[in-house]
Amino acid sequence: EEVRIFQRKGVGALELIRDIGNPAGTLKTQDLESDKPGRATDNRMRARHSYSTEESSRDRSLRGFYRDVIDLIERAVYEHTFDSLTLIAEPRLLGIIRELMPPSVRRSLHREIPKDLSYEEPPQIIARLGE
Repeated sequence: EEVRIFQRKGVGALELIRDIGNPAGTLKTQDLESDKPGRATDNRMRARHSYSTEESSRDRSLRGFYRDVIDLIERAVYEHTFDSLTLIAEPRLLGIIRELMPPSVRRSLHREIPKDLSYEEPPQIIARLGE
């Protein structure tokens, strides 16, 4: 996973100002998980059971990564670094980002584009912004 932050002044070209990679994004799922889920004992029934996780370790890693990115954006909001914010991400990731986004950042959000443009170059991204 990778987040690229661009800046655009007026109608000029996009300028890449930050490229943030998720170090855990290149790991395999088995590298992110322990061998077995945690276990617990139910004393009333004298039974042992394992905890199940609804969220995969990959999703937990993604959430942590996006929390860090949102913290960076939130600092930029408080420092008045930008006038408007457009988020572009594939729909599932956009949902995760939206869920984690505090109200202060949400108020600064000008537009959301639910598309995966991670392999696009700046001129193609600008063209998509105009759609």
